Amino acid sequence: MQIVAAVFADFVDSFLGGVSPLRTPLGSRTVIEHTLSRVLRIAGVDRCCLVVRPRDEQLAREVVRELGVGDSLDLLPIDDGARPRRPLFRSGRVWGLESWRGSPLATWFDEYVEPVNVARVLDHYRCEAVLCLDGCQPVLDLDIAARMIAYQREHEADARFVFTQAPPGLAGLILRRAMVQELLKNEYPVSLLLTYRPELAQTDPITKEPCCRIHAEVSRTSARFTADTIKSRELLTDALRDLGEDCTAESLCEWICAKRRARVERLPAEVELEITTDDPLPESTLRPRGDRTPSRRLMDLEAVSCLVEQLTEYDDRLLVLSGHGDPLLHPRFPEICRRIRDGGVCGFGVVTSLVEMSDANLDALIGAKVDLLEVQLDASTTETYRKVHNADAFANVLHNLETLLQARKSRQSPQPIVACGLTRCAATLDELEPFFEQWIKMTGWALIRGYNDYCGLLPPDSVLAMRPPLRGPCRRLDSRMMLLADGRSVLCGQDVSGVTATGSWIEQPLADLWKCDAITTVRAAHRRRDFSATPLCQSCGEWHRP
Repeated sequence: MQIVAAVFADFVDSFLGGVSPLRTPLGSRTVIEHTLSRVLRIAGVDRCCLVVRPRDEQLAREVVRELGVGDSLDLLPIDDGARPRRPLFRSGRVWGLESWRGSPLATWFDEYVEPVNVARVLDHYRCEAVLCLDGCQPVLDLDIAARMIAYQREHEADARFVFTQAPPGLAGLILRRAMVQELLKNEYPVSLLLTYRPELAQTDPITKEPCCRIHAEVSRTSARFTADTIKSRELLTDALRDLGEDCTAESLCEWICAKRRARVERLPAEVELEITTDDPLPESTLRPRGDRTPSRRLMDLEAVSCLVEQLTEYDDRLLVLSGHGDPLLHPRFPEICRRIRDGGVCGFGVVTSLVEMSDANLDALIGAKVDLLEVQLDASTTETYRKVHNADAFANVLHNLETLLQARKSRQSPQPIVACGLTRCAATLDELEPFFEQWIKMTGWALIRGYNDYCGLLPPDSVLAMRPPLRGPCRRLDSRMMLLADGRSVLCGQDVSGVTATGSWIEQPLADLWKCDAITTVRAAHRRRDFSATPLCQSCGEWHRP
């Protein structure tokens, strides 16, 4: 079986919409030079090529000439034209940049693999399979690549593609001719091979022949080793300095796990911003609303612009309008959306019950290109909805959903991705499976969340909790920040009343609040397995959530 290694490279744009990092220095070489030098050392490939768009051909030739690898690396200009799915994949992937899958509608491979381009490589070489690689893989692991190639040849009869569960940047994807032809025929993206779809007769591929097993430490690591974001370049700069430029996947993953235990990033990866505590479901049994939540509303919209400006110091930060109320009930919701999107934040999400949706808010959700809209539906039937929310609004929510989906279609907008969510509890247990399959089919994504009693504010549920048996440090303390509508920053989203206030996000720099003494003390206590730092921590059941 002839297998060609193809590096798909864009010298102008990055996947996230910024400037391509391919010619950015990283240690002793540029990102693309690191990538190509590793690709050319992969054992078992029959040929290597650099696939670029015609506009980038001259830049690519300069790179090949500077490396002196013209005899062993082919340059293959391909005009792939428009990429209609790219905005949709981007809106989905921003929520899982450090994982190979797990984000709405797309995997890491969808960031750079276009089946039509793979088909052209197959036709050019008349080969059987292509090892698809990205130009932004400066620490591509040679051992994993060689094992994948050997694995594909060993399973020639039963594996039409081969992948691994490695973090983005460490491995590639092998696609065979028959598989590519099927993708093109059905107009499928690569993600459909690797994610669950109830209408397709397939089980999870990680349990089947296409999955090439790798070291457990590598497959369990969550990180982005692609050098295409500021954070990933900072990470790799330190890694190459500490481990050397020939570092392996195993040494990288071991190194980053130790590093994360010792240091918190300058800014939170995700910020949850509450803009109002007004809510159309004040008697819901699943969330503290109405009289159980103090009244708050954000009045200073300039503070939103200032917040976004701070977050854009990095190009991969996430901002979600949520909190302890429904953002769509804020009278200036459209303006808030505009400020967030115009500010250039990477990922923008909204969480709502969608009981009420004005025309202005509908226009805002689509016009501001909200990446992800989570609808807290929590039921598959009118009866269950009434039981968990104490309101007869199920039909109204479905109507608003249909209106939104139709408006998105008519305006030919990929945003927002709609994800309906259900809280797993005694009242909804019988509807888990039909709910999940229904919304996966209708919108491509669905969410099942565990019951949250908000540290005892809500009564316990009779369904067995899914948290691990042994308590560990809170996973959110080092990555997520909660900002209340009255201007206070608090320890986490469990704090409904603001009893763990750490300062004012309106008056103080976000970076200072993120590393203030109050939260630093709690983080240190958690690392010592001391969970008595606050009353909330003692009674919290959400510490294991990502």
